[in-house]
Amino acid sequence: MKKLFFFLLLLVPSVCGRCLAADADNIHVKAEVDKAFLTIGDPVTYTVTVEHAPDIQILSTIPAPSSDILEIKKVEDIQKKQKKTVLTGRKFILTSYRLGEFILDPVTIKYRKEGQPEKSVQTNKLYLTVKSIAGGASQEDIRDVKSVVPYKFRVGKVLWTLLALTLLGASYFLFRVLRKKKDALQPAPSPLTPEEEALLHLEELFESDLLKHGFVKLYYLKLSEILRVFFEKRYKILAVELTTGEILRALRPLHLETGLSQKIQYVLEAADLAKFAKWVPTAPETLQINKRSEEIIKESVPVLEQTLAESSHGV
Repeated sequence: MKKLFFFLLLLVPSVCGRCLAADADNIHVKAEVDKAFLTIGDPVTYTVTVEHAPDIQILSTIPAPSSDILEIKKVEDIQKKQKKTVLTGRKFILTSYRLGEFILDPVTIKYRKEGQPEKSVQTNKLYLTVKSIAGGASQEDIRDVKSVVPYKFRVGKVLWTLLALTLLGASYFLFRVLRKKKDALQPAPSPLTPEEEALLHLEELFESDLLKHGFVKLYYLKLSEILRVFFEKRYKILAVELTTGEILRALRPLHLETGLSQKIQYVLEAADLAKFAKWVPTAPETLQINKRSEEIIKESVPVLEQTLAESSHGV
């Protein structure tokens, strides 16, 4: 116990000495975030400021956080002149598409005071936690049961209610009859091609908020299903019931272009990793997978038409 107390006595002067050195030069640095807990896709404001005397020259710039973890949406420079000090810094609007706990490392600021050698001071370390929105739902407290209110039976209200329901039902029946007659007079819309149908479903998936709410596995399950249904309609193979390897082997006799085959393999294997290996693609990786999925569908049309034409000539 005495050794621990003696060690703390030695430690306190060294820590405070560092703080006093910054105070003696009249320079203060600070890093802060507006919230430490956020869900996927939510913005967080990260601010680094340096407050110093006018005779102090700042020699280093404030770097942006690592783009491997956080995506930068907006950057603002801070420059203010106060009564006796100058306030400079940068404000970053960030977001993340990965779950987990992340650390914003301290920022080192180099400076020089007139007539003195170069010095440096560091900001504090910050922690961010990105969680799924499903895991952050709060539960409401169980409230006391209210006393039973006596119900008074009134014949007039019952008759008016029955009359209103009858009129509502008759109006709905009349609407259905008129709607059927109108639909019978209009020509039936032309069915969508496999490409149009697949692109429509992909667009709906891309615009959904599944990734924002943390449903990564469900997102790539739907993406894989859209492509497999398209392969069945376009290439006439039972792609829904086949594994990725079996689909690639079934497509070989069609002699697809090398680039198209590589894109199919890339997207299907990426979807498998997200579905079964719990892989969470980053935002740039997700955009790349989405882009390749659209290219697969758009590039399949001329390839198939050329294949059918060659087959008919051969026959």
